[in-house]
Amino acid sequence: MEQLTIALGIMAGMIFFIYGVYFASILRGRPQVLEMEMLTAFVSWLQEEKGSARVRLAGMLVASLTLESVYFILAFLVLLNPVMIILTLILAGEELLHILVVLNSSYQYLRGRIGAERIMNWIIERVSAAFFFTHAFLVLVTILFY
Repeated sequence: MEQLTIALGIMAGMIFFIYGVYFASILRGRPQVLEMEMLTAFVSWLQEEKGSARVRLAGMLVASLTLESVYFILAFLVLLNPVMIILTLILAGEELLHILVVLNSSYQYLRGRIGAERIMNWIIERVSAAFFFTHAFLVLVTILFY
């Protein structure tokens, strides 16, 4: 159980720091600046001449789904606090909605119906970032103090 707690703590710490930058820009009221940088990098990455955009996009989605699944499984195994379990269920539900929206947008992009810049829904991305940041913070507090 101790190794699972350490693994969850490492993942929560990484999420806390990575999403912290985005969450800080949301709190400052200027998330568009960071979002435009992320969007430019994402579109450039998808449109690289090496390899297929379909393979890159599928790889990104599989990696994201795998990491999120591992995080949620660890959270459910380690966190015994009923409040944290409920919050984890809420976050998992929101992330399921998030991944379904991205999967749909990715499908539309691969069919040529939308441009790469429309794959990301920035409102859902902001909600996801806020939830993940907050959840990771609460996981770290729970691990350290309970």
